Amino acid sequence: MKKMIALLIMTIALTGCNRPVIEHTNIHFTKKQVDFGEIQYGIHSASIGMIGDILLHDQLYIQDDFLPAFAEVRDELRAVDFLIANQESMPGGKELGLSGYPAFNSPAHILDALKDIDVNLLSIANNHTLDYGERGILAALKNIQAADIPYVGAYESEKDLQTPRIFEVNDISIGVLGYTYGTNGIPTPAGKDYLVNRIDPKRITKEIQAMRDDVDVVVVSMHWGNEYELTQNAEQEELAKVIADVGADIIFGHHPHVIQPFEMIEGKDGHETAVFYSLGNFYSGQKFEYTDIGGIAKLVLSKNMSTGETTVTHPEFIPTAVVKDADQYYRVVPLTSVEKDKIVTHDWVVEHVGANES
Repeated sequence: MKKMIALLIMTIALTGCNRPVIEHTNIHFTKKQVDFGEIQYGIHSASIGMIGDILLHDQLYIQDDFLPAFAEVRDELRAVDFLIANQESMPGGKELGLSGYPAFNSPAHILDALKDIDVNLLSIANNHTLDYGERGILAALKNIQAADIPYVGAYESEKDLQTPRIFEVNDISIGVLGYTYGTNGIPTPAGKDYLVNRIDPKRITKEIQAMRDDVDVVVVSMHWGNEYELTQNAEQEELAKVIADVGADIIFGHHPHVIQPFEMIEGKDGHETAVFYSLGNFYSGQKFEYTDIGGIAKLVLSKNMSTGETTVTHPEFIPTAVVKDADQYYRVVPLTSVEKDKIVTHDWVVEHVGANES
């Protein structure tokens, strides 16, 4: 587990619904394996990564324990210094009535498993965020807060929305923003736009600009693209260019439920942005082609402690697959261990994504 070198700085304020509001999210993590030579010469490094859609369909939400589901990839996930996950089905808990497609409400104990694999941040802005309306969001946030996992993209109040999601990892500050293209036609309740962040290029530009000077690295989590398409569309590319031009460093994409390519794009003034257009499904019960294939997207952040310059290098994608065992239990495993039974191989995924450096 990641060692905490500073406690979460949190101010609790009472809202109208008597739920705690996260005032600050300056969480500090240590790098799991620090190279003494790098520290000696003033370079601090840390890995950052994200896993794609966690979408608990009918055959998944009935499982009483999700810890075994990730056991075979646990070490790989725990090795990432700062790990983000797209929790696409809101964990509102059994009190609301558990359900799968088309309106999802997931059990709260999925959070125990995500905590176990050292997920440091949940992205919860997606097309299913409002499946159970405001009550679903508030119930999910109550459970997420109880699990002590920070979140981004959906909020319980305007004050919660205005609290920057900034994290310190081995003296490298990371700011994270999250947005979704929509919510399946379900409108946000009047006067409560804070409940879920929707994609708006002007808003995204403004919020990146507001965060840019306060952090070393800006990460944007984007729920976008066309479902089941193996390549990004023109709108994704246009939005990525907007985000790159304003100076964000990393874009992690999701929603298509299948993997899409990685690329480095150049924004204004030569600034480069790393883009994973879609990470695919990490854990779901979907049965369409390619929807049982996902992976772990990773990059390395390096900060020169003398100059303050931070670079993003060594992009990597580690392919995974969802399998069902004889007891009808769904698990995430390395694709290499089951590729003979899957539509694609590990090497095909690596080549298709195109992130791994030789």
